[in-house]
Amino acid sequence: MINNKKQKISITIISGFLGSGKTTLLNNYIRQLFKKDEKITIIMNEFGSFDVDSLLIEEDITVKSLINGCVCCDLNNDLVLQLQSLIKEGESQHILIESTGIAHPLEVFAACQDPTIVNDVEIPKIIGLVDALRFNNRMKYTVETNELMEEQIKYSDIIILNKMDLVTQVELENIKKQLVSINNKATIYVTTYSKLDDVVVKNKAADINRHVHVHHHNVQSMKYTFSSPIDRQLFYQFIMRLPDEVFRLKGFVKFKDQSDSTYEFQFSMGLPTYGITDREVPLTIVIIGEMLDTTRLKNQLEMIQFT
Repeated sequence: MINNKKQKISITIISGFLGSGKTTLLNNYIRQLFKKDEKITIIMNEFGSFDVDSLLIEEDITVKSLINGCVCCDLNNDLVLQLQSLIKEGESQHILIESTGIAHPLEVFAACQDPTIVNDVEIPKIIGLVDALRFNNRMKYTVETNELMEEQIKYSDIIILNKMDLVTQVELENIKKQLVSINNKATIYVTTYSKLDDVVVKNKAADINRHVHVHHHNVQSMKYTFSSPIDRQLFYQFIMRLPDEVFRLKGFVKFKDQSDSTYEFQFSMGLPTYGITDREVPLTIVIIGEMLDTTRLKNQLEMIQFT
């Protein structure tokens, strides 16, 4: 996949539980981006109620709905296809993804780091929106709901603590302490009506406590591109010995014993799947996980490449 503009596209993922104020945040974020004179595309749930007024429509903004409507359904297919299409068009400089309130941010992040597009996009920045009142009363919800709330906070680069006017000052300070205990590396902004400070828009994901391949605070991403077919058994051994810290692996390889075929590999939750694909794709794999030893993984892949 080639970006016609030869410049990597910025991606911002807006995550947050249902009713936290993501649509208002999206409106405010767009207005800030217009100050930077960027061409913006929004990818969102087609069942959403985002109101783009006539002024915004006249500006350089495009709104896309995901196929089948929901960023939590068939995400790794629908979202990747949408991103591939936007990259091919070459008209977008900044893509905003509004995930549904029940989507896991790691799913969205993984789709944005798909091997077919990873060379064309910046490392995604995740903005996590937290409803102060809902968070303060979260013990009323199910265990599953609380776990999802915490996961959305855990993987955020920036946390917007919204609706601060609906809780007391004491409650607000307690909420902030809890947020820090879940994610002590994210920058926390306290606001009402999802208002944004300019600094939130200016920061790129790579600027937020990151280095070249590592990053998403608790989640990390690395890629490796093979220059030629590799030994099948060595790669199988690598897959089966991946550490528990690896959440996802996806990519494309050719094997020496069948060099005319390209294999698509996926690894998730400890289970590998693979098959032959007829697509023209880069021989790149992307590994996503937590506290990864990226140097060791790269050395292992280079050993496979040059053996």
